[in-house]
Amino acid sequence: MKKKRIFYSYVGKSTFIQKDLAIFNSVYEVIEFNFQSSTKSGTIFLFIKQFYKLLFYGIKSDLFVSHFSGYHSLLPGLFGIFFRKKVLIISGGTDCHSFPSIGYGNFQKSILKWFTIWSYRFCDHISPKHNSLWECVYTYDKHDFPRQGIHAFMPYLNKKYTSIPNGFDSTLYSRCTEKKMKTFLTIAGNLHYPFQMQLKGIDLILDIAPSLPDYTFTIVGKPVVNNSFYIPPNVIFKDPIPTSDLILEYSRSEYYLQLSMAEGFPNSLCEAMLCECIPIGSNVFSIPEIIGDNGFVLQHRNKTELESLLKQVCTTSNREMGIHARVHVEVNYPLTRRKTELLQLCDELINH
Repeated sequence: MKKKRIFYSYVGKSTFIQKDLAIFNSVYEVIEFNFQSSTKSGTIFLFIKQFYKLLFYGIKSDLFVSHFSGYHSLLPGLFGIFFRKKVLIISGGTDCHSFPSIGYGNFQKSILKWFTIWSYRFCDHISPKHNSLWECVYTYDKHDFPRQGIHAFMPYLNKKYTSIPNGFDSTLYSRCTEKKMKTFLTIAGNLHYPFQMQLKGIDLILDIAPSLPDYTFTIVGKPVVNNSFYIPPNVIFKDPIPTSDLILEYSRSEYYLQLSMAEGFPNSLCEAMLCECIPIGSNVFSIPEIIGDNGFVLQHRNKTELESLLKQVCTTSNREMGIHARVHVEVNYPLTRRKTELLQLCDELINH
């Protein structure tokens, strides 16, 4: 029996993209298009290249899927309408956000906002990684919009949506060494963009670290090199590392900090919990649900509140919390769940 064909557009082959590619390839024939460019001229070239690839493969495709909404998802939406094929957008975070205080999110960048809005309007179905990406109340930082999510910025949008969380392989991520006491780990990519220091809460860590000299903070992700951030002696920055080394970092860290202003469904938080880190996260989007009763939640973006919370954590937490954190992710967010639910959704769209 001939396989159904999916035209899959994405930006950069990150870990979660690779996971979904493996899921799609297990059942469908997948035509990939990586819309990754760092220049305006490169983006224009990719539009032309994507157009011709869609022109050739579009009529032969059974479903158009875009991971995130943005520049790369507009043409698949138009071709879906033209060829009368269903269009699915998997929403992951930035395509549901607007944070003017740090210049982050598709909905606060005029041109990207236009592409994002029309992509959503052209699609048939949306699959956010968490219900909060559709719409939620935001109270973590008073400087930004009190409501976030696709529907908060597009209240007129009448689309069906199905939330499917990221999935994780618990056999790959498991503790491999002893924990070191009072050690805190954070994974934060793209720190060469200045706004990422605030977006990922790295600035808060740098602010409170001098007051907690007995605690060690490790941040994997090269920092911005400028004079605006003082790096205390108990804060260690490391360059991005491969998965095998990352598992070791998770395993020897007692706590994992996810102090982001915004997230979709953070992979690193779940991976750290699988390695029995006790999670400490911000009160945004999916993070409180991922942590559940197995860690601690910072209610507001406030360094005094954070310092107080970390002192409390180190006096009230215990090793059992890390074990329970692993079980929580293992039971609720297995890779098999995402595979089953994502393939079911795609089959329904193709055969409807």
